Amino acid sequence: MTRAVVFAYHNVGVRCLKVLLAHGVDVALVVTHVDNPSEQIWFDSVAAIAADYGIPVIAPEDPNAPEELRRIRELAPDFLFSFYYRQM
Repeated sequence: MTRAVVFAYHNVGVRCLKVLLAHGVDVALVVTHVDNPSEQIWFDSVAAIAADYGIPVIAPEDPNAPEELRRIRELAPDFLFSFYYRQM
């Protein structure tokens, strides 16, 4: 089975995450953003969809921090996907 880590946000992220799951991809981790309280949030939550499937979710301040890179490396994903994620 193909294993992936998904960086995602907004409706684009929700839709793409659902497509991966529908195709049997083992999503080991979802990396997303904390919603900004000053923004009007009208879109679906990637974190909520991941939670529905029991997928761990993180929203790190710096996704390139050594501890975050180590966490991802330890999962040994076959693919990293980015869907409307604001920083890589």
